[in-house]
Amino acid sequence: MNADAGALRTERLYVRLTAEEAARVAALADARGLTVSDFVRRVLLRGSAARRLTGRRAMATDAAGTIRQLSAITVELRRLLTIADETGTIPETELRVCLGQVQAAISGVAA
Repeated sequence: MNADAGALRTERLYVRLTAEEAARVAALADARGLTVSDFVRRVLLRGSAARRLTGRRAMATDAAGTIRQLSAITVELRRLLTIADETGTIPETELRVCLGQVQAAISGVAA
């Protein structure tokens, strides 16, 4: 925890959300066993905003999406390697699906 964990919190921050956004925040907090206030505080103070204040660069949202795509491709490549090890060949349809994923990820980086 941070050094202010026992401090009396008297300041408020007001944020306007849609009903859907508020429900999502509440669900995320609940899934972690936190109050909405504790969840939001953790996200703000330990999330990308805090990293910017301490000099560490936050990853852009689009870069994070590309990394997720590349991770999914890695899983597919490992699956293809397993097929190749077991059968000695990889079906062309499987290769085309994987190639499509690679091309989509590259397009995301180039955009």
